[in-house]
Amino acid sequence: MKKELRASIDIGSNSVLLLIADTTNNNFQEISKQSHITSLGKELDKNKVFHPDSMQATYEAIKAYAEECDQYGIPRENIIATATEASRVAQNAPDFFTKIKSELGVTILPITSQAEAYFSTKGILFNTKFDSEIITIMDIGGASTELIKVNTKNFNILETISMPIGAVRASQWLEDGLFVQNLQKVFLDYTTDIDKFQSKSLYCVAGTVTSLGNMHLQHKEFVEDDVHGLVLKAEDVDALFKKYSEFKPDDFKELFPFLQKRSNSIRGGLHLVYHITHRLLVKEITISTYGLRYGTILEGKIKKEFLHV
Repeated sequence: MKKELRASIDIGSNSVLLLIADTTNNNFQEISKQSHITSLGKELDKNKVFHPDSMQATYEAIKAYAEECDQYGIPRENIIATATEASRVAQNAPDFFTKIKSELGVTILPITSQAEAYFSTKGILFNTKFDSEIITIMDIGGASTELIKVNTKNFNILETISMPIGAVRASQWLEDGLFVQNLQKVFLDYTTDIDKFQSKSLYCVAGTVTSLGNMHLQHKEFVEDDVHGLVLKAEDVDALFKKYSEFKPDDFKELFPFLQKRSNSIRGGLHLVYHITHRLLVKEITISTYGLRYGTILEGKIKKEFLHV
């Protein structure tokens, strides 16, 4: 029997992720997972375009992923490659993605914030059991944060918002001394919507929270199996914030080598987790390593209504 292999690339504002899986007979077996920090959202608010260094790093990551797919016999035109918030904002995104399509044969599909919520939800619901029928999900990316309330029984997304705050943006704000005023403005702009997501428990995906989970466990290396399903109490988040909120990138890198380039944005991500969980009155968060790339690979395609125009 011929195997049905699928590949998904998630191009975020901080990282570019690859997932290859065998989906033969509706089963799901992970074949390969990779991650590269490319900081595509670097200085985006200031310049409104992708930084040249970030574009080069992203290009090299996608090139490596395309070659990985070649080895598994997955045609490059079949790779499901999505791009999120930074790609909706950057004025040079279309030209950059045209270059990738022309030179690498990979089509990049910028998706809407609603699509982000849908695929992140589909990923987190995959192969997971929940105590509650209604759960709240938080997905902190590099440039945006999605809050999603979903019925786990029928996969009905009840409420979702996308706020223009993420780990890369927050880190830049901290560096520029603008974090407090910018966060307060976002909270003010989204006051009514945020109140709908107040919850004692929160399910969290994406690199910021999985990294914080490894930091909580004091790991030097990233251990995915240890953080998937890990529960952090509110006091655990408070302890992380108290201990590391003033760290510099070199401090993070020395203490937690697994962070590598993420050491440049983890401080901003930590500040967001701390302030958002307090704003939502959260008592505990459950970490999931399943996210958007799992959702897209499970779906197998991107519907037209999910495309950002």
